[in-house]
Amino acid sequence: MELSPRLALVARLIPPGSRVCDVGTDHGRLPVYLLERGMCVSAIATDLNPEPLACSRRTAELAGVSGISFRLADGLDGVAPHEVDTVVMAGMGGETIAGIIERAPWLCAPGYHLILQPQSKVPDLMAALAHGGYCVQNQHLAEDAGKLYTVLEVTAGQMASPIGGAQYVHESLLTRGDPLLESYLNGICNKFSRALQGLEQADGNTKKCADFTRALADLNRWRGEIES
Repeated sequence: MELSPRLALVARLIPPGSRVCDVGTDHGRLPVYLLERGMCVSAIATDLNPEPLACSRRTAELAGVSGISFRLADGLDGVAPHEVDTVVMAGMGGETIAGIIERAPWLCAPGYHLILQPQSKVPDLMAALAHGGYCVQNQHLAEDAGKLYTVLEVTAGQMASPIGGAQYVHESLLTRGDPLLESYLNGICNKFSRALQGLEQADGNTKKCADFTRALADLNRWRGEIES
């Protein structure tokens, strides 16, 4: 069993000996991969729909991997707090991830490790984490099929609600010097520049213009630091 670069990064971030829950497991490759290599001691795979869950069962059967608990559930609704210590939410929107976390307040207790890979709405997820009593410990990047993906390691803790460029780039990403950081910053800057130009031409939302301008200033400053 091999994983895409995006999921391979997620797998590397899972602490050895974890009891893992893969929320929205879809094809089930991640829990199969982890158990196949002894990278976790147990795995729960949940999905909202029966078809992906059936697909994940077939993935496990074909790989000859047993011991995964497959559960038809919305997020973590079918998981008890004592069953897991590491929760993966990958391949879904930031707002969806935030909603799942909000419905499982037990995740905010010490000892839980969240690995989050939002496909969109990263600022919304970052704000929800700060508001809910969570702290981003590390941010990582993966390139997969020509796209860049961000992965967040999160635990319970205090974190100021991020503003400006910090809504997209955690300080850990800057200090660690990720080789994909420059491309990541360039992509966000280009996106913001186009959005800001459109808002200005349409005499759009003043607050949104100010937010984009502040974020662009941070992002361009970090780009300059990389180049120097």
